[in-house]
Amino acid sequence: MPNTNIPMKESESLGLIDFLKNIGICYAITIITFAVFAFILTYLPVSEEVVPAVVLIITILSIIMSGIMTAKKAKSKGWIRGAVSGSIYILTLYLIGSLLFQSFCIGTGFITMLIIGMLSGAFGGIIGVNIK
Repeated sequence: MPNTNIPMKESESLGLIDFLKNIGICYAITIITFAVFAFILTYLPVSEEVVPAVVLIITILSIIMSGIMTAKKAKSKGWIRGAVSGSIYILTLYLIGSLLFQSFCIGTGFITMLIIGMLSGAFGGIIGVNIK
């Protein structure tokens, strides 16, 4: 009987630790970007009405970066790795926010952000798997 347990190459396997490491790097980039944006809001005449849009854009770009980093080592299925990365990003963001603000409520806002996170991560994963 042939051996069907062929081990994956190191470049094709990506564990939870790798996902979390990549997401942590992207969180650091997000925090730095938010700090720069806060500086801009503090010292320049920028309308506060743009804050939600900028926060969403920064979050989406960070998730895309996470998807790229996660799928870069993969030879296939980058969109799945990216979608998982985006999901973990949003879930950890939501859990940290729930702990800090002592409110845990799964509503349409959370579901919408989870879908946006999955799609953004999948997009980043598609880019990441195709980077040479």
